[in-house]
Amino acid sequence: MGTVALTVAALLVFVSLMALSAAPPAISLGDMEKRIVTDREEYILGETVNISFIIVNPLDRDARLEPVREFTYGATMNGESLVNAVMHLNYPFGSVMAIRAGANYTLSKESLTPTEPGDLTVHAFGESLSVTIHPYKEMTLSSPGVYLNISAPDKIEAGERFTAVFSIVNDNLYWVRLPAYSTFEVWYGFGGGDMLGEVVSIEWALDACTIIEPRSQYVYKTIPFSPSRQGEYVLTLRVDDHEAIHVVRIAS
Repeated sequence: MGTVALTVAALLVFVSLMALSAAPPAISLGDMEKRIVTDREEYILGETVNISFIIVNPLDRDARLEPVREFTYGATMNGESLVNAVMHLNYPFGSVMAIRAGANYTLSKESLTPTEPGDLTVHAFGESLSVTIHPYKEMTLSSPGVYLNISAPDKIEAGERFTAVFSIVNDNLYWVRLPAYSTFEVWYGFGGGDMLGEVVSIEWALDACTIIEPRSQYVYKTIPFSPSRQGEYVLTLRVDDHEAIHVVRIAS
């Protein structure tokens, strides 16, 4: 072998040794910290709990390890088993996990939507994390996604029968509890100067709190109507100082 060939071979060996020495040391999963992280510590019934399973490099140097291709995680709700699953993770052949000193790597993200209030506990890698699921969120008729509603047609023919539903709507993804309100009123009649003469008022004392499921409504009153003449038939729902109005236009 010539001098040039020997020099090239020696250079290749030197470069290979330098590359190996520069690579992060190989370690095992046991050398890593394992963490379970949720996006919040407390939730309302109906909300989704987002869970991340994370490994952290606690060393003061970069590290590399074989990919974690599967792990088991479980979840309990008030001590009762909710989930017991084996997670399979796919990596290209020959992949290596390289994690910088003090950095973390997210293995997987999962989500759970509990169907009852209480304590949700997630387990993985010998670690566990608990979060609280509250039965409902205290809200009022001024809160986002909570409002009075009158469900009725916009237009009918004179003499045609229709039904109006007077309700409180919860448009949120979680349960809500409303305070006790002192009055509940339904008013209806033709608009204009003679409206007060035709309005009927129904007044109820609401002395109990109202709990409403996610994306649903609490119906206070359902009333059938059959206006006999044309004009604008006005429906009004009032709960204390909150009000909803719906106008049904009646054609001849």
